[in-house]
Amino acid sequence: MKALFLVLLCGLLGLGAEQPVRELSTQAVPSAHSIVPLFRHGYLILFPPGGAPGASLSMIKYGFTAYSPDGNLAYQKTLQVPGGSQPVVRDVDFDADGNAAVATSAEGGPSGFLSGILLLDHTGGDTGFINTDRYVPARIAIAPDSSIWALGWQHDAQSARPDRQGYMIVRHFSADGKELKAHLPRSSFPPGLEPGADGPEVHIEVTNDRVGILAFSGETGATAEWVELDLNGNLLGRYRTDDAPLALALAAFTADDHVYLAGPKFGELYTLDHASHNWKLTPQQVAGMLMGADGNSLVYKVGKNVGPILLQWFNQPQS
Repeated sequence: MKALFLVLLCGLLGLGAEQPVRELSTQAVPSAHSIVPLFRHGYLILFPPGGAPGASLSMIKYGFTAYSPDGNLAYQKTLQVPGGSQPVVRDVDFDADGNAAVATSAEGGPSGFLSGILLLDHTGGDTGFINTDRYVPARIAIAPDSSIWALGWQHDAQSARPDRQGYMIVRHFSADGKELKAHLPRSSFPPGLEPGADGPEVHIEVTNDRVGILAFSGETGATAEWVELDLNGNLLGRYRTDDAPLALALAAFTADDHVYLAGPKFGELYTLDHASHNWKLTPQQVAGMLMGADGNSLVYKVGKNVGPILLQWFNQPQS
């Protein structure tokens, strides 16, 4: 009788728990003091340890380790930037064939500061480099057509200070590295942080019909905007995040154009109501860290921060 009661109690307690539709135990084991891994189009990216807590990004992100969608090791990569030294990884994304684009900056060039996008094949071998000159790509996304979209900022011609002459924060490149167009002027954002400055809060993602951008919009990292463009760069909408208690570093943009941001409490999830311009708390509660989207599913890192990383896929919350 006691055993039956315990079974029934456990069942009742589990009724409200979200159940994953897929689970993957990867070979990825994060090192002590390494920064949060990235999840991009099925690939998991780990960075080397930075030594003591608080180590600068330039000490940490000189390369990365990629794990394929089956959870197994794909390759380890140490960056080599043509004409540059001391390279830093800003972001990484993958296409459907496993080719990668790496946003990077390094010491070098006429101004002493070199930025661009490294192109890699599915084994991690270098296939090209897009020199973006004074434009520093902080985040990148490979679109379904294999073109590359970047969110970033531009420094002036004489120093590493932000350019005050005006520039476009979003750049679009063809798969072979030609710049196609630039979008979204810096002047359309308020003074303060550069909208596309490097930081865990900024994000760019591309679906079949639009580009989603999370950018700084004000004096601090707590003030931001979610911006959507069509694939020609035309503005579809701008939505401030100031009115919701969001953890801006954790964003997911699904293939069907739903955007989600993690809340300040562990497991909380907010979604954008485009019609009202409001961020609404969803009923979904997952005991894990939101890593991003994979198609129309949301991907979480669950379990402890030791041992192999465990990923779980969940359906989107019902509206």
